[in-house]
Amino acid sequence: MRSVVALLLLEASAASCYHASNLFLTCRAAARPTALSRVQRQRLPVASAATLPAPSSDGLPQLSTNAFTRALTGIRFGLACYLSVIALYVPLVPVTLYGMVFDNKRRSLCDWIVQWWARITLTLLGAQVIIEGAENLPPPDEAVVYTPNHCSFLDIFSLSGFLPRRFKYISKIEILRIPLIGWAMQFAKHIAIRRTDRASQLATFKDAVACLEAGSSLVTFPEGTRSKDGRVMDFKKGPFTMASRAKVRVVPISIIGTHVFQPPGSLVPLAVPRGVRILVHPPLDVPQNKKEQLTLEAAREAVISGLPHSMRPLPKG
Repeated sequence: MRSVVALLLLEASAASCYHASNLFLTCRAAARPTALSRVQRQRLPVASAATLPAPSSDGLPQLSTNAFTRALTGIRFGLACYLSVIALYVPLVPVTLYGMVFDNKRRSLCDWIVQWWARITLTLLGAQVIIEGAENLPPPDEAVVYTPNHCSFLDIFSLSGFLPRRFKYISKIEILRIPLIGWAMQFAKHIAIRRTDRASQLATFKDAVACLEAGSSLVTFPEGTRSKDGRVMDFKKGPFTMASRAKVRVVPISIIGTHVFQPPGSLVPLAVPRGVRILVHPPLDVPQNKKEQLTLEAAREAVISGLPHSMRPLPKG
């Protein structure tokens, strides 16, 4: 799975320098919104319409950028990542030591550090993320599997920073080896996977089930990778089998607009993310053993129902 807990800090810094150099060179010479499957909207925080980018006819924000504004956004994002992660290492170390002694299975306090890191980074950037359907969230002490669509690195920041629940991710092993942020992920006991290693995939499945049984929620992107055009792809069965094995409910989530600001292939946002929406759908019952496909289809249908037409899958055939 290519989901990432956070954008690589080293890559963000390199990309910032790249955009800055392009800035100097350049100085020389992205249908209406759909019904949301009867989910009542609850916006947290409330964003003024005057502060949001003008929506397209499909309901997605439209961007107007140039080399200068892209460079400034990249530099600002890189600085926000560095400053926030360095500052939060001060409480992270004692919190980790406390978790190792008193809460070694969950290390739930570390999840708060991850949330604040993501929230501070996006706040420093000037981002605005709108949460809808918060009333559908399960109780804070209930472990569930969240199954959002995935089309941008900003999905990680937006979920981690603004969804009012704590959870773990499944991440590539290479990410956990990155200094600072990768170490923090290990401290918080996020789950590693080697995508090309079958034995590692089986170990990841067992670790994920154990994580859920211990009381921690899990975010897993059932598409398995980011969509290249923002449209929802087919869901994989793994996350729903995990939920079935751990006997936990599934919560579908629609993430809207992140790919406009940071499409796949971009190491940093192209513009300040304003108007990103996270729609929480009502929880689905615990998947029945050997009938996980039914929950998979229900979750995918719920996710699609909350997306604009340009993010829905194209008809097959």
